[in-house]
Amino acid sequence: MNPTLEAILCNWQLLDGGGLIGLGLLALAAARLARESGSPGASIMAIGAEFLLLARLYFIVAPHVLSNDVLLAIGAPGIALTIGLPPLLLGFGLSGVVGGLWGHLRHLRAIPLVAAARPPE
Repeated sequence: MNPTLEAILCNWQLLDGGGLIGLGLLALAAARLARESGSPGASIMAIGAEFLLLARLYFIVAPHVLSNDVLLAIGAPGIALTIGLPPLLLGFGLSGVVGGLWGHLRHLRAIPLVAAARPPE
């Protein structure tokens, strides 16, 4: 097998890093859009992208941090939180990005067109 392909398939660090960079860029782009346009939908989209970034970071870090000793120390409520937190972050993140995109589109449609920007009739 190709050594590069084997490193990608066996270690996953390259894909994890790419996913984190991509979600980080999505969060930065949504935050910039929120700042420049003043759209509340863009702000919701930025928050949703940050939730997705946190969820991805949790999936990467949790196997290294949550050992049996830590799970024993945090008890049943902590274990329930470690099980319920990732789907909650992913759900709020995805709904924030989709809802923010919809809200930003509504914000753009509410802005009247300038006469100079209209195509000639």
